[in-house]
Amino acid sequence: MTIEHRAELNSVIYGLFRAPSLEREVAASMVEAMIAREYFLDGPQAYSQAIAQALNQADPVTADLQPPYNEADVRAFLALVHEELEKTRPWAP
Repeated sequence: MTIEHRAELNSVIYGLFRAPSLEREVAASMVEAMIAREYFLDGPQAYSQAIAQALNQADPVTADLQPPYNEADVRAFLALVHEELEKTRPWAP
């Protein structure tokens, strides 16, 4: 998988090990943490780019980590995170 920000993608996926669900509310909470740079220190732009790249490729997004959700569910959650990130633009540098 050729993802420029693979570490950022893995940070999001790693968060799924403790996620209570894959609902939009969880995605929105994750985005709030990205914007505040709490747990997600690289800022929203890096995570947005990583998610967009991952969703545009056929390679498994869970290749490095295997969260307690299947590939399709993780991809659907990443799409929710990306949608929530887009709602918050523009981001502070």
